[in-house]
Amino acid sequence: MRDIICHMLKDRGHDVEVAGNGEEGLALFQAAPHSFNLIVADVNMPKIDGFEFLKTVKSIDPKVPVILMTGMNEEVVGLIGQEYHADAVIRKPFIVEEALDIIEKFSKIAAN
Repeated sequence: MRDIICHMLKDRGHDVEVAGNGEEGLALFQAAPHSFNLIVADVNMPKIDGFEFLKTVKSIDPKVPVILMTGMNEEVVGLIGQEYHADAVIRKPFIVEEALDIIEKFSKIAAN
């Protein structure tokens, strides 16, 4: 799914960095935090989960929007936004076009 979304975002003209796990994603972000205007991450990632990832990203730059993806139930999805301060949550399974629309919406907001 990550590769599909990556290719579709690139096809829409976005620059995309891809990481295989939370640790790699944080390393990319920490190396150049101001080059990211949006981050999409899964809650269930190897090495560093999405919650810890989100917390660390927001501690470095609280303005960068972070969208989390999860297959967890509605109650957990609500907590992700409220307690963990994710900017948006995309629930799995999802329709790829709808997920891309959410990502692009936040990307445009961040760019302004």
